[in-house]
Amino acid sequence: MEPDEYARYGRQMLVPEIGLPGQLALRRARVLVVGAGGLGCGALPYLAGAGVGTLAIVDHDTVALSNLHRQPLYTVDSVGMLKVDAAAVELRRRNPGVHYVAMPLRLSPETAFAVFDEGYDIVLDCTDTAVTRYLVGDVARLLNIPLVSAAALRGDAQLLVVNTEIANSPCYRCVYPSPPPPLLLAPTSASCADAGVLGPVVGLAGALQALEAIRILTGNGATETRGTALLYSMFSPARQWRQFTPRPRRLECATCGDSPKITRELIESSGDEYYVEFCGGRRGRTDGGESEEQQSDGTPQISVEDLERARDEHTPHVLIDVRDDTQYGICALPGVLHMPLRDMLQGIASDNDESTITRLQDARAVFGGDTQVPFYVVCRTGVDSRTAVRLLRSQYGVDAYDVAGGLDSWSTRIDPTFPRY
Repeated sequence: MEPDEYARYGRQMLVPEIGLPGQLALRRARVLVVGAGGLGCGALPYLAGAGVGTLAIVDHDTVALSNLHRQPLYTVDSVGMLKVDAAAVELRRRNPGVHYVAMPLRLSPETAFAVFDEGYDIVLDCTDTAVTRYLVGDVARLLNIPLVSAAALRGDAQLLVVNTEIANSPCYRCVYPSPPPPLLLAPTSASCADAGVLGPVVGLAGALQALEAIRILTGNGATETRGTALLYSMFSPARQWRQFTPRPRRLECATCGDSPKITRELIESSGDEYYVEFCGGRRGRTDGGESEEQQSDGTPQISVEDLERARDEHTPHVLIDVRDDTQYGICALPGVLHMPLRDMLQGIASDNDESTITRLQDARAVFGGDTQVPFYVVCRTGVDSRTAVRLLRSQYGVDAYDVAGGLDSWSTRIDPTFPRY
């Protein structure tokens, strides 16, 4: 090592478990970080600061103002820049001795193997959708690369370490053989764009990823038998921290079992469709907006311009806002009927949806009980509203229409003074 490296890394080399051998191991290490959002911003500065030899960063997104509260690598001057470029610039300022590789691309079944198969010692999954997590987990396992995966949502965080260098270690799919229901707002199924997140929580999860990566790279994970899983809940009235050891490799696992079904050929040939179908949803955009696929799924729709016209001309209609109480409390259009989607789903699941039926009847009563009055349904970005429209049509026979793009489109295309969050 160079003299300035001894000065830079001296404090961590004093730790007996690191020492000079550990520092040299970090210097030789090649680490792939998938995602330069909140988790990536929590992990990358510590990996760079620790002296990891090569840090490769994969992300296709650009920096938005809404990122800044939880992504401290970026500033207002970074808004609009590619995250990988902005992150590399800032990290290089902090430690120019690390080799940074910025890859501005969307990780997909078609690109994943080419990205991963470059001699990396470990992969950090810092993504925020179930679709990408399963893809990262499968590819890492098939290439036998240790994986450190994390997720954060609201005030909750979770960490999963899968060290393929340990015999009988499970893979991501062993631990989570089935994805959670798409409408279940849990760290493994929803993104912070849907349910929100506190900056320190996602930063904590990213820092833990960096710690676990350093532990494995320096040879301090050799006593692990089956990996590590850690859960943190900020608002838990009892235990904030919980740790458990995952079960061993599942013999029937589709990725690493005795008769695996998930292969490189399957992943590369099936594309997004397999993972999207497996996770029960559609691949969304990380900026909280909608993809073209999401906007054209066949659900009856009206545009925000149509809604504005109906409101201005006082055309008979009922506007339903299906966001949860928290989002509704932030902002709402005047005169809406607030009916959270979750309440509808819970009523149907429990076979007790009288409340929904009554509220729909009361809304029609304003128009003399006219059953032809259309119901327009709005949410934040047009995702939950489509689900609600399908429910209203199939379950209650309501002439319902999704407001395409939701309140986000209302803010950008109709009323720029309406809060966009």
